[in-house]
Amino acid sequence: MTEERRRFRRKKQALTLAHMFFVLIAVFGISAMYLNSNYGKGIKWVFEEAYEDSPQFTSQLSNDIGRIFTYVGYKGMFETDGALDMNKVIVGVQNGPGYQEEYTLDYIVRYLKRRGYYLDENFSVQGSPLTMDEDDDEITVDFQKYNPDFLDADESGERMTMEDLAFDIVNHLGEYYTIRNNYIENKTNLRFRIVYRDDQGKENIFTNADGMGLEDLKGSGKYVYIPGDSIKMESNIPSVPENAATLLEIWNPNNNDNYYMVVSVDTSYPETDTYSTAAHEYSSARRNFILGIGGVLVGLMGCLATLAFLMLGSGHMTEGSEDIRLFPIDEVHTELSLVLWAAATALFLYVGRYVGIRLFSLFVAEGQWPYWNKVIKAVILYGSSTLCVFSMLRRYKARTLWSGSLAKKAIDAAKLYVGHISFAAGAVFCYTLFVSANAAMLWGIIFLFAYREDSLSYRILLYALIAFFIGLDGYIFHQMFKKAMQRDVLDTAISSIAGGNTHYKIETARLSGKEKDMGEHINNISSGLDTALVQQVKSERLKADLITNVSHDIKTPLTSIINYVDLLKREKIQDPKIAAYLEVLDQKSQRLKTLTEDLVEASKASSGNMKLEMSDIDLVELVQQTNGEFEERFTMRRLDLVCSVPDEVLMIRADGRRLWRVLENLYTNAFKYAMEHSRVYVDVLEEEGQAIFTIKNVSENPLNIKPDELTERFVRGDVARTTEGSGLGLSIAKSLTELQDGVFEVVIDGDLFKAMVSFPIMRAEHKLERGTVGVAEAGADGTGTIETEIVRFKAEEPSGTQADAVKEDEAGFSVEVEEDVMTSYTGLKD
Repeated sequence: MTEERRRFRRKKQALTLAHMFFVLIAVFGISAMYLNSNYGKGIKWVFEEAYEDSPQFTSQLSNDIGRIFTYVGYKGMFETDGALDMNKVIVGVQNGPGYQEEYTLDYIVRYLKRRGYYLDENFSVQGSPLTMDEDDDEITVDFQKYNPDFLDADESGERMTMEDLAFDIVNHLGEYYTIRNNYIENKTNLRFRIVYRDDQGKENIFTNADGMGLEDLKGSGKYVYIPGDSIKMESNIPSVPENAATLLEIWNPNNNDNYYMVVSVDTSYPETDTYSTAAHEYSSARRNFILGIGGVLVGLMGCLATLAFLMLGSGHMTEGSEDIRLFPIDEVHTELSLVLWAAATALFLYVGRYVGIRLFSLFVAEGQWPYWNKVIKAVILYGSSTLCVFSMLRRYKARTLWSGSLAKKAIDAAKLYVGHISFAAGAVFCYTLFVSANAAMLWGIIFLFAYREDSLSYRILLYALIAFFIGLDGYIFHQMFKKAMQRDVLDTAISSIAGGNTHYKIETARLSGKEKDMGEHINNISSGLDTALVQQVKSERLKADLITNVSHDIKTPLTSIINYVDLLKREKIQDPKIAAYLEVLDQKSQRLKTLTEDLVEASKASSGNMKLEMSDIDLVELVQQTNGEFEERFTMRRLDLVCSVPDEVLMIRADGRRLWRVLENLYTNAFKYAMEHSRVYVDVLEEEGQAIFTIKNVSENPLNIKPDELTERFVRGDVARTTEGSGLGLSIAKSLTELQDGVFEVVIDGDLFKAMVSFPIMRAEHKLERGTVGVAEAGADGTGTIETEIVRFKAEEPSGTQADAVKEDEAGFSVEVEEDVMTSYTGLKD
């Protein structure tokens, strides 16, 4: 053995001894807390550093105040002029008409003595009757005849035997002796002074500190001072006893407030009494409890630290070595090893139960035997479990935990069959084996548990079977969890591919069995989808390029046709048939021009190949302008335009020319397909930070089509295609809206067509107001200026030389400003 191996071995031995030492510290710490007299009160009381600050002190003081006032009552009952008077009449009795008798305290005491009773050193009645009472008849008792302050006032008029009456009186006498002995005759740390003063100034004083005044009592430690002329009491105790003021008022013999009480406890404890003993026990219990807490914390931290180092070094020959040393127990099959550990644990528990506790009984009190019995069991279970865990840990490091198990051999054999069948058949086969094994083990556990013979072998077999049952179910859960994680990997892959990530690949090394085959299939599907998507994108690009190129090629001859038709129309041909033919040529060529332009724009909009010039636009003004431009056209088809817009400005961010095209297409769609003599509703509203434009109309033709299909290219609501539409208007409007980060939506309800366009509202720091513009307008004489409200202003170029604006004055008519007209405007003001 090399020196390095010896050092590492000695280090592990030292750590093992340290771990055992910390376990003992934790055990004794827990014992110090558990066996403490204050166990069960939590740890809050530990922060009360002095006994005088604890609830125990307040409770003791409250009980003593109650006894003090009991003594006040007993003074009037048993004393005359401050001394015990045995000849004082204590009770009156009746036994029939004309029979009344009074008994003194001396008679009652001598009666009990004749009966064989006496007071012991603790002033409790002891003994047994020596003679039979001549008359056990019950008599009526009148306790209050001569003593209105007698404590048993509520019992006046009751019937009892003479012996019961004597017992009751002597019990009170014993309590009187006890209180007087503890608080008056013997020295005590509790001092009190109670003063009742009548209206003539005569004082009735009850005290056990004759030489001390009021201030002396207040200054001797903890005190409570209660005056009669105030509801406020004075005290330096954290919690004043609740019964003090109540008892002081109840026992007031005078109908005035000339009284007070002061009760103090000398916290230097010069005398030995209940308070000094309790203070010492409290301080000792608190110290032991704190030491117990510290022991538990130090023990647990030490246990965890040493256990961690031992687990890291377990099995290694040297520090940092990869070679693992296995002990003979580690060479046994994993399941058999667990059975052996369970048997050893049962053996040690048996020995600890019948031997360990008997050894402990020689050193600990009988009342602590149950606790130490539990401690012995816990230590045995902890030690055995720790050794078993270290054995499993060495197997894990050596890669033999699973490979050296019987279950592995059985599963490998089963895989030869299960691996080639379907998921469903495999699940049925595995579930059948699982249920069968569990049923057999549960039957064995129930049989062994119910077996009456107290045999060690049966107990060991029971524990082993339980451990095997838990281990098998744990392994099945591990396999199910592993399969579930693999299915999660497959689900993640499928979700990613479904979301458009066709490049996603599964690491099939993380999978096993049929899940691995499925992962490879999914990877193949991903590759196929990726290839198909690339081909589709290429096809779409070629399609868009074809449309663009064909449209461009068509525009050149079409422009010539339009120009030549225009030239022919200028010849002022007189033949009406030729003029009609020219008109048809002009209409169809213009329609073909529009269709060609729409094709190009639809292609650019759908592909996103379009440059946008974003700016702030007032949607309300743009809609009002559009209403004005289409009002005459709607009138031609007898359509009523109903518009509802807000008064405030709704600023959005969009390309003015593209947004105008969106609205123009929607209005044009309503103009072409709305039913004549109906209404077209246009609304602009603000909802959840969105500016929403809505246009609604009733279709002249049935709308037997889905809304999403209606926005496709070349799809028309007019299935018969009797109108001049191209089927591109809504498609262009949707594409342009989405290019500007807007939302375009179509809703069809029967023959009701509804289109909605929404954009986020641009929030400004100041509310915008409408401005005015001065337009140089050529009137009849070529001069004049009109002040009009700005509705829309759009410049094609920054220089403003080519301006195309429409302005609407207060009278409602439009003024077209040609590109050679100079324009000045004030713009929008804050």
